[in-house]
Amino acid sequence: MLMSERSTKPEIDLEFKDFLKEIEEKLGKDEWITAYSSSMNDFESVVFYCALISNDKVDKSLCDPSRDLSIGSGFPGFTFHYEDGKEVGEYYRFPNSGVEPLIYWRDFHGIKGDYYEISEEFRHYFNLYEDRSNNKFIAIDDDGDEEDVILMSDKKIQIKLKYIKVFLAVKKMHLAIFFDFNRCAKQTIEELGIKDFDDVVQKDNYVYSIGARNWSAFRDEDIKSQGWLMGKKLIAGLKDFEPKLFDKKEEYEDFIISVDDEGKEILHTCDPEKLDNYFGKNPGALQFLTPVFFRKEVLNDYYANPEKYSVEDGYLRCEGLWVLKMDNNHSKYVVVFLGYLGQILSIKEQRRWKRFNITPQGEKISRTEWERGFMGEFADPEQSDLYFKQKFKDFQGKWEKKYGWKLFRPLSKEDEHHFKTLRIPLTNEQKEFDEQVLSFTKIFIDSLNEKELINGIKALKENAKGIDKFEAFLNSKGIQFKGMLEFLRNLQALRSAGIAHLKGEKYEKIKKAFSIGEKEFSIIFDDILTKAIWTLNSLEKYFLHGE
Repeated sequence: MLMSERSTKPEIDLEFKDFLKEIEEKLGKDEWITAYSSSMNDFESVVFYCALISNDKVDKSLCDPSRDLSIGSGFPGFTFHYEDGKEVGEYYRFPNSGVEPLIYWRDFHGIKGDYYEISEEFRHYFNLYEDRSNNKFIAIDDDGDEEDVILMSDKKIQIKLKYIKVFLAVKKMHLAIFFDFNRCAKQTIEELGIKDFDDVVQKDNYVYSIGARNWSAFRDEDIKSQGWLMGKKLIAGLKDFEPKLFDKKEEYEDFIISVDDEGKEILHTCDPEKLDNYFGKNPGALQFLTPVFFRKEVLNDYYANPEKYSVEDGYLRCEGLWVLKMDNNHSKYVVVFLGYLGQILSIKEQRRWKRFNITPQGEKISRTEWERGFMGEFADPEQSDLYFKQKFKDFQGKWEKKYGWKLFRPLSKEDEHHFKTLRIPLTNEQKEFDEQVLSFTKIFIDSLNEKELINGIKALKENAKGIDKFEAFLNSKGIQFKGMLEFLRNLQALRSAGIAHLKGEKYEKIKKAFSIGEKEFSIIFDDILTKAIWTLNSLEKYFLHGE
């Protein structure tokens, strides 16, 4: 709590009525704990600091308003005593028994810059990531979501209360928040309407020393009086904390699994402990592998964050945190077995999926999912976007093995998301279609390995572009693919006329080649991907036969 606004007033509150109310009502109860702060001006200095106090030392700590730990102390070292006339040193991790620093001041005597750091044990317990560019520490939960836990600056360090409370429960300690105010005024205490006083106040969880007096020993001769407030408030750990071997979920959503005879939705919990797992668990209960259907838009949030999520053939991955098995080869929906929703997804993720949950409408799982999951057979993906990705990777490997170079240059790290998020549009919106066309042309046209394609070819069109060089390469091999080249040039024109530039007359012309305006964007892009797969198959037949 900084008082710079109030300190410029002609009258200063040397009784600290403003902060005394905060000690009782707010200190240690806000979302963020001020673990350290320091500010000073001509009329006031304010310092906050903290330390960890073992539970059995709390009563003793509350008997004394002074700090249990000074800034810069608490480091490991030796304490010395004499035995039989000899000096004996004994190592202590924390020299002051029952008191530990949460904030360390690292001072290097002016040789290197000093700085504050947070207890390593605290950071390690919550596995906090240090975001140095933003001076903060971040917790990453089981869903891969980030939460700020520590905010740091030169003059202030804040730690989120809920993490402090858990840590205190784990350590069986309290957090002592130390506060130290000094104020001065240009009036005497008589002019301020108060009396000289010096008191110590002790309550159940805080203690402080407070006083005011006239004092003229200031370099500023206008300063006539001084007030001080020094003390601490002790914050207890989480009351209901219990360590667990496994972090069992306590909440599960109900999902639509069917409809009754009157057409009403039938819902059932996804709690795996309440489902039949085919191995004798909960006989007669609903099956673990009951299919649950979702609109394809359920994947939008995951495609929008490719650095964190990966939508693959049959799986949704959240980095190294979790993998959800799903049927995304269905032509209309995304299908997930009921038990997997509860077994893999947190309640937060379950609620995200529930927004897109629909009745089965007589639909079954895809042929691919049936053959893979129930027949134990290999099956290629059915959806063109999933099949194209598989085919493209396979083709690249075969081509490089035979020729020593890739036909399509690998995308840069900054462009990798174009391949990762390539998909049949999940909506019929122009924006999503344009984004997918842009991604596909980067993968399939812009990435053509022009340098290798024209290696040894002397006759080229003036100002030849990537597709021209690809055509020259095919001609040099005695191969003509008019339909393939027409498809690539139309695709390039679609990107150039309708996406890279403002849509206009050229876009209206190229629209006809793709039936834009006549078909839904998902069907149009499915056609594009199907022709791309045909292109790879044709090239494989002529160039990679036998590979």
